[in-house]
Amino acid sequence: MNSEEIIKIAFELGNAIAQSAEMINLKNQQTGLMGKKEAYELIMRYQEAKTQVDHKMMDGIIVTPQEENHLDIMEQQISSHPDIQNLLAAQEQLEKLMQAVYFTMNQAISGDCSSGCDSCGGNCQM
Repeated sequence: MNSEEIIKIAFELGNAIAQSAEMINLKNQQTGLMGKKEAYELIMRYQEAKTQVDHKMMDGIIVTPQEENHLDIMEQQISSHPDIQNLLAAQEQLEKLMQAVYFTMNQAISGDCSSGCDSCGGNCQM
């Protein structure tokens, strides 16, 4: 198989992932969150505060306990917000799919089913 054929298959895999239930759910959650003013503003405020703290750290400026506490409080608010929880769950499901894809590709490349053929669906070529 030549490089062009491999790239074509990779493109087809990308299209399949784009059409997966996991990706569609994530996109729906992202779109839905944009319409949830409270959740969206919370995320934006957190990202701004996090960026400021990160820049201070990169510049060698000490981050105050108050700034750290403020970030911790915002993280708790984000993690307990139901709309954001739905988004994070959708991201986690897509990440699991991607990890399974990477794992399967690595198994196929190495030809090693060290964890048993159940891990790759029994399709590995040993």
